[in-house]
Amino acid sequence: MTARHVRVTLHTAPATDALERAVASVVGVAHTKVVLDTSCDECGRQHGKPRVASPRADDGSEIMVSKSSAAGRVAIALSMDARGGDLGIDIESSVQMSRARVDEAAFSAAERDLIDDERPESRDLLRTRLWSRKEAYLKATGRGLRLDLTTIDLASGIAPDAVIVEVPLADPTVVLTVVMLGQEPVFVDVEDLRDQAESAGQHRQPLGEQPALE
Repeated sequence: MTARHVRVTLHTAPATDALERAVASVVGVAHTKVVLDTSCDECGRQHGKPRVASPRADDGSEIMVSKSSAAGRVAIALSMDARGGDLGIDIESSVQMSRARVDEAAFSAAERDLIDDERPESRDLLRTRLWSRKEAYLKATGRGLRLDLTTIDLASGIAPDAVIVEVPLADPTVVLTVVMLGQEPVFVDVEDLRDQAESAGQHRQPLGEQPALE
C-alpha cells in the first residue's frame, strides 16, 4: 500500500502567513497567489478550518492543510496526496498545560484513568499528549470543540477512522501530533524553520506506528 505524505514545518510565532508560504513552497508559486478559505461549515463566517481554494495538487485534488500554535511556535501540516483523508495538527506545551485543569470536561473515563495512574512527575506531559491527540483528531474530522469531548476516547492512540502519530521534538516539553483520516499509511517529514541557519533535518515516521503511552 503506497504511503501518503505529510510535510510539517515549524515557524516562530506569530508567522501569520506561514500557511500560505508552506503551500507556495511545495507548489512553486508566490505565496500571494495562495487563496485560503476559512468559511465555517455552520455559519459561513471566516473562522472555520482553513482550506486551500487555490492552487490545487498536481492531480487536481485539494491540498490538505492544518495549523496550530503554542510555546512560541507555529506548526503547519500539508499533504499533496491525502487521497480524500483530511488532516489535523496540534502542538502543545506541557508547561502551559500544567496550569489547565480540564480533565473532567476534556477526557474520557479511560483517558482520566491513564492520567490518574501516571506518576506525578510525568502526569502533565501525559495530559498534554492526550489533549494534543484529541485536538488534532477534532481538526481532522472538522468537528472542532463543539462536541462533548468526554465521548471521544483516544486513550489507546488509535482511532477507528484515522491514523495518529506523536512526532518527537528536541524540546521534551512540547508535544506535536498529526492525524489524517483514513487507514492508509502516512509518512511525516518535519522541518524546523525557526532558525534557517540551523534548520533541523527531517524526521520520518509512518503514521500508524503508535507510540505506547507509558
